[in-house]
Amino acid sequence: MENDSRTDHKSDTTENLKAEIKRLHSLLDHEKEVNNRYKDIVHSSPSLIAFLKGEELVIDIANKAILDNWGKGDAIIGKPLMKAIPELEGQGFYELLMKVYHTGEVVQAYEMPGTHLVNGVKKLDYFDFFYQPQRNLQGKIEGVGIIATNVSAQAELHNQLKESELKLRQLIDFMPHKITIADTSGNSYYFNRSWQEYTGLSMADLVKQDRSKYVHPKEKEYVKNCVKQALTTGEDLELEMRILDKNGNYKWHLTRGIALRDKVGKIINWVSSSTEIQKLKEDERKKENFLKLVSHELKTPVTSIKGYTQLLTSILAKNKEAKVKNIPMSAYLGRIENQVERQIRLISEILDLSRIEENELEFNKQEFVLNELIEETVQDIRHSNIESTSIIISNSLNCNVLADRGRIGQVLVNIITNAIKYSPDKKEIFINIEKEKENFVSIKVKDSGIGINENELAKIFQRFYRVGAQNEGTYAGFGIGLFLSNEIIKRHGGSINVESTFGEGSEFTISLPYIN
Repeated sequence: MENDSRTDHKSDTTENLKAEIKRLHSLLDHEKEVNNRYKDIVHSSPSLIAFLKGEELVIDIANKAILDNWGKGDAIIGKPLMKAIPELEGQGFYELLMKVYHTGEVVQAYEMPGTHLVNGVKKLDYFDFFYQPQRNLQGKIEGVGIIATNVSAQAELHNQLKESELKLRQLIDFMPHKITIADTSGNSYYFNRSWQEYTGLSMADLVKQDRSKYVHPKEKEYVKNCVKQALTTGEDLELEMRILDKNGNYKWHLTRGIALRDKVGKIINWVSSSTEIQKLKEDERKKENFLKLVSHELKTPVTSIKGYTQLLTSILAKNKEAKVKNIPMSAYLGRIENQVERQIRLISEILDLSRIEENELEFNKQEFVLNELIEETVQDIRHSNIESTSIIISNSLNCNVLADRGRIGQVLVNIITNAIKYSPDKKEIFINIEKEKENFVSIKVKDSGIGINENELAKIFQRFYRVGAQNEGTYAGFGIGLFLSNEIIKRHGGSINVESTFGEGSEFTISLPYIN
C-alpha cells in the first residue's frame, strides 16, 4: 500500500511538472508570438524606429524605414551610433540622445534639419522625432528608443512659405504706402516701416496705440463711422483723412481697406493702405484759389470797360448838341485801353502757363538791342500807368542779345509793374543795366516798397504763389507772372534772382547772355 502511495505521488508530481512545462512552453510561444508581432510592427512601420543600447548608443534594433533613411544597410546593427553614422556629429542629435539616456527626460522636436550620407552623397532632410528612455524590469535606463518621421517635403513647403512671407514683408516695408493688417474686429497687429517712420513709433508701440488718436479731430467721427460700416458689411473702405505725423503735423491721406477672405468667403483679415495726398490737396487748394482769382481778375477790367463805356454813352446822350471837345473822351478811352491791355495780359499769362505745362512754349529768337527794348517797355508802362510813377533808367552797358524780343519784353513788364504794384506809397523805380560777368548782362529793377519776408523769398517763383496773398483784395494778380518770367529767362540760358528786406523794398536781377 505504501508503495502504491508513493507511486501515485510520483505520478502526480510528474503530471504537474509536465503541465508546468507545457504552460511555460505556451508562455514562451506566446512571448515569441508577441515579440514576432512586435518586430513585424516595428519593421513594417513607415515610421523611422530604432532602439539604442547602453551609453555608447549601440544600434540594437533598426527597422527598414530608418535604415533606408540613414542610407545604410543592416550591417550597422550592433555598432555604436556615432561610428555607424559619423556624419551626425555636431548636428545636435547625439547630444539630445545622451540627454535622454542620462536624465530620463523625453525629448520631442519638429522639423529638425539633419545632413547624412546616402550612397556617398550628402543629403539634407527634416525630421519630427520622439526620443524616449528604455528601462529594464528594475526601472534602470538601459537605452533610448527613437520614433521619427521624415517631414522634408512639409518642411521645404514651410520654408518656402516663410521665405515668401519674408520677401512679402520686405516688399511691404519698402513701399511708400502705409500698410496695416488687422483682425476681423479691426484690431491692427501689423504696421509696415512707412507707418513707423511717419509716426516715429515702433511696431509694438503702434499696436498698443488707439489709431483714432492720430486722426484729425474734424474727421475722427466720420472715420469711426466708415470703419464701423465696413466691419459690419464687409464692404471695401475708401476715405480721405488727415493723419498726425511725428512732428505734430496733420497730413492728408487717401485710405483704402479691403477684407481678405478664405475659400468659403469668411473674412480672416483686413488690409488697409494709406497714401499721403498732402501735395495733391495743396495743389487742389491752389487751383481753387486760382480759379477764384481768374474769375475776379478777368471780371475787373471788363467791369471797368463797361463802366467807362456806359459813362461815355450817358454823357453823349445828355449832350447831343455838345461838341466832342467838351467831353473827356481821351482820358476815358485811355482808361478803357488800359483795361483791355490788362485783360489781354491776363489771358496771355493763362495761355502761357498751359503751354509751359505741355512743354509747348515757343520762342522766336533774334538779335536786338536790349537797351532799346527796356526804354520802349518803360515808355509803354509810363503811358498806361495812370498814377504818377518815376522810373529812372541807368545804362552802364549797351548790348545786343539773341532772344525772343516779345518774351523778354513780357518779363520786363511783369517785373517793373510788380515793382510799381508793391510800392503804393513810394513811386520811384530804378532800373540799372550793367555787365554782370563775362558775356552776361544784368537788368536790376529796384523799388522801395513793401518788400518780401525772408520766408517767402524761396517761394515767389512758384506757380500760383502771391506775395501778400493774405490780403486778397490789396494786390491783384494770379501769382503766375513771376513763375512765367522765371521759366522764360531760364529757357534763354539766364536767371532771375531777388534780394529784399521786408518794409524797405526789393531788387530783382534779370541775368541774360549777351552778344559782344
